[in-house]
Amino acid sequence: MNPIYQSTVPVFSKLLRSLDAILEKTEGWVKEKRIDEAELLEARLAPDMFPLVKQVQSVCDNAKNSSARLAGTEAPRHADEEKTIAELRARILWTSEYLATLSESSFDGAADRQITLPYFPGKFQKGSDYALDYVLPNFFFHLVVAYAILRMKGLDIGKADYIGGLTLQDL
Repeated sequence: MNPIYQSTVPVFSKLLRSLDAILEKTEGWVKEKRIDEAELLEARLAPDMFPLVKQVQSVCDNAKNSSARLAGTEAPRHADEEKTIAELRARILWTSEYLATLSESSFDGAADRQITLPYFPGKFQKGSDYALDYVLPNFFFHLVVAYAILRMKGLDIGKADYIGGLTLQDL
């Protein structure tokens, strides 16, 4: 079992399903309450934070790009052109499908792989540090902010929607 793979790709996949389910609820809520979808997608928690649309794009990009880096491959590009909740849900599906193409064996050596990022020129992180210090916190940050924006706007969701189920077993 590859711990870098296990702590990233399956976690991303599960929480992308949760985010999609939340956005599915959002679609019904927007129609029922006659909420301006474009205005909702531009909602933000604070003036200097990304709006909802960019938070969802960031969740997807973080999962896709970090997984590709850790697997030692090039991530496919995806334009940030979503203007509707349906388009954001399609992006989540596209990201999930991409993650499904990455095998656990492609993460062999990921813990020691040198990961460079364009916004930290001349620096690198070992894959294990990158996954634990940057990738997971960043993924969860954007996911929680998207959730918080929707809660702030009045969508009836709770922690169970965010977590998306537990893998419980009988004693």
